Amino acid sequence: MVRVRRGFTLIELLVVIAIIAVLIGLLLPAVQKVRAAAARSQCSNNMKQIGLALMNYESVNGCLPIGDSRGYLNLPRVTWQALILPFIEQNNLAALYNYRVDWDNPLNYAAIATQVKIYNCPSTVTGLRFDRTPDEPLGGTEPRAACDYWNVNEIAPWIGINCGFPNASFYNGSRYDPLLAGVLVNTNVGIGTPLATIADGTSNTYMVVESAGRPNFYYTGGRQSAPPGYAGDWEPNNPNPGNGTWNGEACWADPYASFDLKGSNPSNGYVQPFGAASNTCSMNCNNHNEIYSFHTAGCNFLFADASVHFLSSSASLCVIGALGTRAGGEVNPDY
Repeated sequence: MVRVRRGFTLIELLVVIAIIAVLIGLLLPAVQKVRAAAARSQCSNNMKQIGLALMNYESVNGCLPIGDSRGYLNLPRVTWQALILPFIEQNNLAALYNYRVDWDNPLNYAAIATQVKIYNCPSTVTGLRFDRTPDEPLGGTEPRAACDYWNVNEIAPWIGINCGFPNASFYNGSRYDPLLAGVLVNTNVGIGTPLATIADGTSNTYMVVESAGRPNFYYTGGRQSAPPGYAGDWEPNNPNPGNGTWNGEACWADPYASFDLKGSNPSNGYVQPFGAASNTCSMNCNNHNEIYSFHTAGCNFLFADASVHFLSSSASLCVIGALGTRAGGEVNPDY
């Protein structure tokens, strides 16, 4: 009788382990791509729901909400994100929010600290965030729930000049040049923009973009902290971010968190003073009041017809600028 031992030899076991390791190595990138695609799809769906809410708001009120209310006409300072809460099934939060006072009034502390899931992109690496930085002009450290989706107030005048937009002119003291203004912007008459007045066409004009990750500072490639030599952009009130945070705005209720599209330097991610020729990056170079996402090779844009488009980060600043004006009269190229 011969006893036969059944089992693997050490060499066979090592070969099996090596094969499994190779398969895992091949599988992980595919899993990561699937997860990234799912997160981007969910982000797009968030913006779609926001778009439908804005459309419903316009249907009820005859105009879109004011996107940048900073105390004009002695009205309480409020954001469009706060105004559309009843239209995104956030009635309880809308009831908690006091629309008769400024957003940062103590009466609103509980409301503005409430995270709204639809306002956060799942691709954002920091997840749900709170903005505890002092705010202008009153200051304070109460927790404020962050948002990844914002409106562009206007296109910086130098973009209009450099790109040959019709009748574009340099800043002349009036905050919003009608030819360079965005969709969700204060019209200085106390009402928002009616859809019928978007002369460039609702399908050719975006109204909400991604500016993700705030209040943390990110620049090209999802890197956190300031790039080498960064000393703040041309806005005089913004300090050096230093360790990766900056005294910026991120709360969904904060009207100061909306921004003007300025473009930035693709080599180091920051904005050079007043329209320098090096400001050619249209998105994903930094999230300091610029268009930015954690998706690969682009960002989601919500257009004024409530459609969502993923635009490539290779799109020129002229194209993104032209698509951002509601009545600029530009001939919009394919995007």
